[in-house]
Amino acid sequence: MQRCEVAIVLGLALGGLAIPAFGQPDPSGIDFVTIGAPGNAPNLSANPNDFVHNRGGVGYEYRIGRMEVTTAQFVEFFNAAFDRPEDDQLPHLIPPDFWGAVGTTPNTSGAQRWAVPVGNELMPVGNISWRMAAMYTNWLHNDKSADRSAFLSGAYDVSTFGFSGNVFTDQMAHSPGARYWIPTWDEWLKASHFDPNRNGTGGWWQYSNGSDTPYVYGPPGVLVNGMPTQANAGWDDRDFPGFNPFGVPLGSYASISQSPWGLYDVAGGSTEWTESIRTLNDGRRYRIFDGSYRSEDAFSAFLDDDTSSAGAEFPHVSSFEFGLRVATVIPSPASGAVGVGAFILLSARRRRVSAPTGREYHTFTASPANTRATEVRALVPPRLGRAPAPSWVGYHPFIGTVSRCSSAQSFAS
Repeated sequence: MQRCEVAIVLGLALGGLAIPAFGQPDPSGIDFVTIGAPGNAPNLSANPNDFVHNRGGVGYEYRIGRMEVTTAQFVEFFNAAFDRPEDDQLPHLIPPDFWGAVGTTPNTSGAQRWAVPVGNELMPVGNISWRMAAMYTNWLHNDKSADRSAFLSGAYDVSTFGFSGNVFTDQMAHSPGARYWIPTWDEWLKASHFDPNRNGTGGWWQYSNGSDTPYVYGPPGVLVNGMPTQANAGWDDRDFPGFNPFGVPLGSYASISQSPWGLYDVAGGSTEWTESIRTLNDGRRYRIFDGSYRSEDAFSAFLDDDTSSAGAEFPHVSSFEFGLRVATVIPSPASGAVGVGAFILLSARRRRVSAPTGREYHTFTASPANTRATEVRALVPPRLGRAPAPSWVGYHPFIGTVSRCSSAQSFAS
């Protein structure tokens, strides 16, 4: 079995990671990055039949979250949504299993409420369905009001959420005038892979860290074969004993790995929903998501982080890997505000991958995750084409039926 030498970078231990400083956030509490270069050239694939071919061109400026939605931000949303009378409960929202919050005493009898232990504020949030993400952006759009209507409209009309047969009926795109929304795939691709300064005129990178070289996956502050790790994906505690991918805060790789625009954790953390839709010839459709996620095997993460790869899923699915990065409008000069919309979680549940725990080691040897791709794939449900009915599990919407141990993660046509 191939093995790699691993050593901790001096002065950086997982339990004492330096947290990067951020600019003044807007009223949403999200730190946004402005994506300029309107009218940029789209990504041109070598194969014009690839689904990603001619995508990523955006003709306007917008803003997008520097980070995915954090535990602290999502707890505020969930407390507003769940700490309310029993007869006023909201649809489509299910508390996540994979975040940094813990239950606490609610203010309302029979309700639910959460708190964030010190140190967990920047933990990624998983178990966010597309529909939950949409309701989160509604809530942001409505200035975080506790009124029931604030969750049900604004960016997306929740009354449209449903299925006609196996085709979802959810509102296709955010409403005109929405202040926050789930980014389109084109917006997401540009913010992740397009570099306005490449070659002097702008261009595309294969990976979201401003490089055509694959990511080095592993815990933050670790050297793998002499290279510093760059993303919280492609590893777990069997590869790096004593480390836990579910205990790594967002921003932990910021000094080493960012997108050309300054986005953190485009690779790793949670895979991120987009607003865009993939429709098949038979009429079935799925919401597109992109990027690798924590505890994913290295082979699959390598595919997911390539520009040419993405995934798609039904909007009600809220398995542990799904998260959100919010988009927003450019504020008017008078407002001085920064805006962006976020996404959240929902219904269909799957078998969970338990979060590993353990102590730190200063030096050790670990096998690379890509030697165990099949083993990990057996533990983590297949990434594409999960449907409401169990009989659909294992169906890849773009290449057909696949094994639960298949490492196929991308679509190209």
